[in-house]
Amino acid sequence: MRSMYLLGFFVAGTIAATAAGCGGGDNGAGGSDGEGGAGGATTTTTTTTPSTTTGSSGSTDVDDGNDSIDEAAPLDGNAVQGTLEPIDADADYYSFTGTKGQPISIVTDAKPSEDELDPTYPDVVVTLLDADGNQLAQNDDPAGGNTNDSNLLTVLPADGEYFVVVQDCNAVFSGGCADPAEILSFDYALQVVPIDPDESETDSYIADTEPNDDAEQAVTLHYELREDESDYYPTFVFGSFASATDVDVYSFTPPETPEVEHALVAQLGVTGPTGIEGNGSTVEVSEIAVFDPTDLTSAYAKVDPAKGGSISVPVEAGKEYLVFVKRPEGEVGKNDFYVMIHGRTGSDPLEAEELTNGDVATPEDDLVALFNTASGVIYGVEGKLADGEIADVDVYAVPLDNVEEGWTISVACGAQRQGSGIRGLKAEVLNGDGAEIDAATHSATESETEELFINAAAIPPGAAENRLLVRVSAAAPAEDVTSRAYSCRFGYLPPRAN
Repeated sequence: MRSMYLLGFFVAGTIAATAAGCGGGDNGAGGSDGEGGAGGATTTTTTTTPSTTTGSSGSTDVDDGNDSIDEAAPLDGNAVQGTLEPIDADADYYSFTGTKGQPISIVTDAKPSEDELDPTYPDVVVTLLDADGNQLAQNDDPAGGNTNDSNLLTVLPADGEYFVVVQDCNAVFSGGCADPAEILSFDYALQVVPIDPDESETDSYIADTEPNDDAEQAVTLHYELREDESDYYPTFVFGSFASATDVDVYSFTPPETPEVEHALVAQLGVTGPTGIEGNGSTVEVSEIAVFDPTDLTSAYAKVDPAKGGSISVPVEAGKEYLVFVKRPEGEVGKNDFYVMIHGRTGSDPLEAEELTNGDVATPEDDLVALFNTASGVIYGVEGKLADGEIADVDVYAVPLDNVEEGWTISVACGAQRQGSGIRGLKAEVLNGDGAEIDAATHSATESETEELFINAAAIPPGAAENRLLVRVSAAAPAEDVTSRAYSCRFGYLPPRAN
């Protein structure tokens, strides 16, 4: 796994409540049998071409018969088993025939199910090549950070032969991978799964059907209920831009059941990054906007995915919403596709004391710790900064109960980058009596391109009233986006292991 920081300590869910994650079916393969979502894209931002140089893993070179394009082993749709030896140099090649516009999921499995991040097993990277050996796409780890088994979701650009290269992270990247000397198992499984978005109107795959350029032509996003009927799989939408000015329109109506404990939240985002270092698309989506069908003049929520935004806003069950997906200006590329992921989920506990929590003297103090499988204590809130002549401010009391010596406080909040009309969202950690602490380390502000994240700020000794306060405020809101929602998580956390 290449080094990256994923806010992993918030194990109850991501702070910014980003778009529905990758994967759907319990087998993780994202098959076309209606068993759930197809997988996601990597968070990797750099890459190298497949490498076959000799490494130093301690194992000897193994000729497994598929070490080059000329020796590529054909795939027939079934899963195949392979071995990477030496782990930091071997590259296994496979071939398959595809058709233009076909969505596929390239799925690997090397990590044990009981620990998907186990460093003693390979951290597989898959690379997709065209018939001439040119790199089209690559995936290291799927978005979400919960596994090192790669899963590349892409759309093929042409009819013909393709090649898949399987390697360990150490054979592809110059750093940030697990120590190859610690890897004890060298085996993996690989499968290329074709996806048919038109197969069913009740599964979790949907195709962009042209023309769908306005509200009257909107393609309906449907939902696939999980087997235990507790929730729905993420819905994967395979879209493409037919021209430089194409706009794709969808509609969704969040199901009323199963009920959620707090607010119902709709999530919309796109897989990325694009290009040969990502999912292979030759265009980025520049805007996803959600509208109430009765008012198309102002968006309810809007983000620029190219700047890292993904919609996560409260919605009403049983109410219809429209989604407009736009591309940036510019020429049409060779494979201008996108994969949009839509999910229906529940929020963290709701802000409960709007009338009184605007002052440090009367903070909202009934926060409930969230379920957390790791160490630390996490609190969350879904709030709103209401419009008014006086700017709304929300103050929360975060109790220091069960906090141990040496722990710190981290805060992550989202608004604009989740589609809200709030601008300049700011969070400040204050002493329990409202006294300010060092603003450089205990406050942060969100922008369109930057998350709001206070990272491991010190807890002052003898904090007043055995608590800290978090004050949430913002600048003037956007005039063309009506949502005023934000979400925050506050975490008291032990020191991070090196």
